[in-house]
Amino acid sequence: MATFNFSNATLRLSFVVGTNDKGEPVEKKKTYNNIKKGVEVESLVTVSNVIAGLTGNTMSKVEFNELQEVLSN
Repeated sequence: MATFNFSNATLRLSFVVGTNDKGEPVEKKKTYNNIKKGVEVESLVTVSNVIAGLTGNTMSKVEFNELQEVLSN
């Protein structure tokens, strides 16, 4: 029987930092590693909003990636 084993998780935030010559938004992405296993979605939203407030930029996207290994017994 195969099982999942939590490996790691990351939180990636995208911010609009300006516009280019064509008036299109320019984004900057910041990745935070070592997110704990089982983190609640509301906690991620709260932290993302606090970080966005500190940057002074508009947050355009929040991504949460969880990597799990498949172990076969």
